[in-house]
Amino acid sequence: MKQHIISLILGTALLAGCANFLEPLPNGSYNEKNYADYPALVRGYVEKAYDLRPGGYISSEYLGGDGLADNVTFRNQTENLYRFATGSAQMNGYNFSSLYTRDYSAIYYCNLFLKDDLGLKTRYLINEEANTKLQRCLQGDAYALRAYYLYELLKYFGGRSVDGDMLGVPIFTEPVDPSKADLSTIKRNTYDECMQQILADCDKAIEYLPLGNRDFLRDPEMVPVLGAVRYRRMDGASVMALKALALLTWASPAFNPYDDVSRWDAAAKAAKEAIDYKLNVEGVVPSGFNPRKAFLWNDPNSAEAYCISQISQNSTYESNFYPQGFGGSANYVPTQEIVDAFPMANGFPIDDPDSGYDPQHPYAGRDPRFYANIFYHGAQVVRNTNVSDIMYTFDTSEGGKDAPGLVNTSPTGYYIKKFVYLGWNKMDNTLQTAQSCIFFFRWTHMLLAFAEAANQVVGPLDSGTYGMSAKEALAYIRSRFLEDGSKGVGADADPYLDRTALQGMDAFDKLVKQEWRVETCFEGFRFHNVRRWARSVDEINVPIHRIKITRDAAGEHYEVIKIEDRKYPSLWMPIPYGEIRKAPLMAQNEGWETWK
Repeated sequence: MKQHIISLILGTALLAGCANFLEPLPNGSYNEKNYADYPALVRGYVEKAYDLRPGGYISSEYLGGDGLADNVTFRNQTENLYRFATGSAQMNGYNFSSLYTRDYSAIYYCNLFLKDDLGLKTRYLINEEANTKLQRCLQGDAYALRAYYLYELLKYFGGRSVDGDMLGVPIFTEPVDPSKADLSTIKRNTYDECMQQILADCDKAIEYLPLGNRDFLRDPEMVPVLGAVRYRRMDGASVMALKALALLTWASPAFNPYDDVSRWDAAAKAAKEAIDYKLNVEGVVPSGFNPRKAFLWNDPNSAEAYCISQISQNSTYESNFYPQGFGGSANYVPTQEIVDAFPMANGFPIDDPDSGYDPQHPYAGRDPRFYANIFYHGAQVVRNTNVSDIMYTFDTSEGGKDAPGLVNTSPTGYYIKKFVYLGWNKMDNTLQTAQSCIFFFRWTHMLLAFAEAANQVVGPLDSGTYGMSAKEALAYIRSRFLEDGSKGVGADADPYLDRTALQGMDAFDKLVKQEWRVETCFEGFRFHNVRRWARSVDEINVPIHRIKITRDAAGEHYEVIKIEDRKYPSLWMPIPYGEIRKAPLMAQNEGWETWK
């Protein structure tokens, strides 16, 4: 019993203290021959790979990704991402060069851990059973993270080469330090080879990982090793989610040149597995997952999450999203395009005759999700939904304090509300902040992935093939409650969803894509989605607009004005110039021939 208690205490300390692990680099105390004698060091390879994941939506990958597409634009026109999106990309100012290096560094750490089953052979805990379970978890972590980082690389750098080949990125399954290795003979693997590696690593990870990192799934004695102490780590369900998104990309038109329906089928099945886990495992326990319950962005413990990043508590979103008048700098702002993407409260798009949309009262009667995500002219910042405590009111009309063209105001007339903590006010004596994190995979993502893939195989109404129809998946999304307690557009009835489902596959696909846009706005999905859906670069080279609001004796008048264009030479992103220099045999992607 004494030995058992000591082992559990040690396990808890090791799991909780990942920040104190030794850096996995040789020093005077250990070398390549004896580092297996340092279990904290061996485990540190996995922890280092976890630590390299991004931690917030303010980054090139997330909000920047929406800015590269048409959901967001940038106040600062000297911003590298703005230049890239508007046709002035610079080889020495390419934001994703660091992502390339970071992801391969993480893969290097995973490979160090996996080589010769080092991680499985290392003793971490005294108790035999607890040690075996921890060994398996860490082994699964390494496979899952290697799949995750390879998928991230594939999203950004996979594409058609200047020679017309569909290529991915180099695959490394042995430790290769990207900062020291000779890469002169390295070539890119094919896109399909990269996908096969991701899928193989996902399957290996699922073999080793627990299905979920929730305490109720564990024997009480194993909770210190396998329970919520692993909450930020990958588990079987989150690997299912990763697999579903990877398969969805592979099935999409840009990466599926022969329209292979079996890829859509595989994506639908993988997404349904992740959905079933939430419904049938976490959804059947008291106070467990409830698909109708509102999702709270400042709740890292949300049952909707499959896997999250590290948790922070600061005012990053508020200071980046609000205008100068309310203590911010408006660095990232919504476009008119994303505003127009939100339907009306009856669920109909604003361009549908049955919607009831009035262009001279554009913010009246909109989908509750619009009010949850966007600050617009006349919108108020209400402290924690207390309607009697109005902290700020936006005035984006010509001459207004938040109008385009002023210092640190939005160039579009809109401001981001999503992720913002409504208890924050820079004028408070004590600044209030909330917890935040990245939700890498969540329930909504799986519903959207399933709806898109299942529709491509069997249409919107078939519920027999997968045990759920594509329409039912969207109904979950459109009918759920929102953070402020308001009902979704389909909470009581959803005539637009019903009508669209009856119109067949093409009409329903258009709705799924619109739901992807609305539900995941500002999360970084938009740029990857429009690229994977496109068959031509013309489909992503679109204009960006703002709102102009003027006043006269008759009232306010609304006019939409073009402010910029997206200008890309191809659907594909360039391989960083520095990487081509180090590995000259790597083919560059089409459209970026000069980056070599």
